[in-house]
Amino acid sequence: MLVEQEIKQNGHNGEVKLKPETSKKKNSRPPAENKTLSVITRCHKQERLPFLEEAIFSLSIQEWTDLEVVVVIQNGTDDFVRDVREVILHQPWQKEPKIKIHTIEFQPGTDGRSTLLNYGITHSTGRYLAFLDDDDVVYQHGYTTLIHKLMENNGAAIAVGGCRVAKTSQKSNHWYISTKETPFTAGRNRYDLFRDNFIPIHSYVIDREVVSASDLYFDDEMPPLEDYDFLLRLGSKYEFDFSKLDTFVCEYRIHNSNSLPYTVDATQEQIAKHQRAYQLIEEKKKNLLCLIPLQDLIKIREQETQQEKRIEEFQTPFSENPQIFRKILVSLGDKIYYFFKGYPRMERKMSNIVHYGWKIYQQKKTSSSDE
Repeated sequence: MLVEQEIKQNGHNGEVKLKPETSKKKNSRPPAENKTLSVITRCHKQERLPFLEEAIFSLSIQEWTDLEVVVVIQNGTDDFVRDVREVILHQPWQKEPKIKIHTIEFQPGTDGRSTLLNYGITHSTGRYLAFLDDDDVVYQHGYTTLIHKLMENNGAAIAVGGCRVAKTSQKSNHWYISTKETPFTAGRNRYDLFRDNFIPIHSYVIDREVVSASDLYFDDEMPPLEDYDFLLRLGSKYEFDFSKLDTFVCEYRIHNSNSLPYTVDATQEQIAKHQRAYQLIEEKKKNLLCLIPLQDLIKIREQETQQEKRIEEFQTPFSENPQIFRKILVSLGDKIYYFFKGYPRMERKMSNIVHYGWKIYQQKKTSSSDE
């Protein structure tokens, strides 16, 4: 198996100074006959190696075997890099991929999330591009499903799939998946994306033949919402394929060390970073220019008309139309999500209430059908 030698660069204030020759590489495009998928995986701490091992394992069993795996480590020591290499080499690869391991040194306290991804993009060569954080996994059919959609839809720049949410717990120094959820999402298209992000970073694949290289970067000022900022930029210029949104291609794992404050154990620093990034996102949206095809404008108007009809239906008593209960729950879930999105702890609690209501609805629906 080919493992490229590690490259060390110094990161200052979240920026990496590249050599002139690597800067030129950033503007190059892979040839059209290139069918390689480059997967960029960033890794921040040696304690997360158990997570990373599962993430890499999910890559090793992919049906799409033409892979280039680029692992970029923040402040990786020699021992850390050696451990990462061992994790990669001991996986059951169906076909030996090209492996690249890079480590970037940052000053203490620097959030290098965006820089790690940008460095990986610069040093990747595949036509197709995907991202996988060290604590998430992609299902075996995931990349094949999305790349085939890109091949079928010549105009699409990004193919998006569905994502499950897995909650992790820890006991006796071992972590495990405690629950898995398949939550309904408010987003179905890129215009919903402009309202808020519903696309995890590892649930899509990009065709670099369609996207300009100058648009493939993550803003160093945006962590922990750098992935949303990235999608807003692409969504304003390129076509997305959402036809596989109901096909689950990956799994997003929630635990105490997530960068987003999902749990009650989230620190005030995490919450403050999230709120700051969210405010920056909202400011960017005000000046975001978007190219919208005429036929999509027509669809938007049709959706608005349907929404007006649903509002009228909400006036009907539940007993006359049980389906209204379901529509109200979905609408309520949307409103709760968007209202509390700036307060993750509260949003999570309210979301649990809605899910509880959903279970009651399912029970009533089952009992009604039995009668």
